Amino acid sequence: MRSFIRLALVGAALAAVLAGQSGALHEDVITLDGRYNSIRTWQADFTQTYTSGLQQRTESGHLYLQKPGKMCWIYTQPARKTFLVAGDRVWQYAAGDNEATVMKIDQLSDLRTPLRFLLGHTQLEKELRDLSFSGLVPWHPGDKVIHGLPLQDVAAAGWRELWIEFTPSYRIVRLVIAGLDGSRNDIRFDEIQVNTPIAPGRFRFQAPPGVKIVTGG
Repeated sequence: MRSFIRLALVGAALAAVLAGQSGALHEDVITLDGRYNSIRTWQADFTQTYTSGLQQRTESGHLYLQKPGKMCWIYTQPARKTFLVAGDRVWQYAAGDNEATVMKIDQLSDLRTPLRFLLGHTQLEKELRDLSFSGLVPWHPGDKVIHGLPLQDVAAAGWRELWIEFTPSYRIVRLVIAGLDGSRNDIRFDEIQVNTPIAPGRFRFQAPPGVKIVTGG
C-alpha cells in the first residue's frame, strides 16, 4: 500500500511538472508570436552553417525583411550572392555568373521550409505540432529553444524538424532546420534591427550589366 501511495504521489508530481511546462510553453509561444507579428521590418547579420554527412559549409551576410512577403539575403562570405523574394517572385544570382534566375515562389522548395515563416504572420501552434522545449543547447546562455514538427507529412512539408531559439526579450536569434536527407541548416542572427527603415530598392532586383535574367523552374 505504501509503495502504491508513493507511486501515486510521484505520478501526481510529474503530472504537475508537465502541466506547468506545457503552460509555460504556451505562454512563450503566444508571446513570441505577438512580438514577431508586431514587426514590420527586420534586418540582421547572419551566419548559416549547412551540414550534410561529413560535409559542412558556412556562409554569412545580411538579411533584410519587410512584411508581408519581402525578403533579401545578401551573402558576402565566402562568395557574394543574392537571394531575393518579393511578392510571388524569387530572384537568385551569384556574383560572376552571366545569368540570374527568376521563378515563381511556389516553385522553390527552399520556401516550403520554415524560412517562409519569416515572410508574414506566425501562429506557431497552428503551423507546427508537438511543440516542446528542446534539448538543443542554446547559442546564448539564458535563451530558450522551442522544437516543433511539420503539421503535414514530412515529405509534403519538405523538412523534418525545426528549432527556434529566442532571447528573454523574445527576439528570434536562431533557426535550425533538419532536412529530409539528414542535413541540418543552422542559421544564426546577430546585430538585429527592428522596424528601422529599409530602402524600397532593396527589394527590387537589378541585374548587373551584361547579366541575363532567365526563368527557372
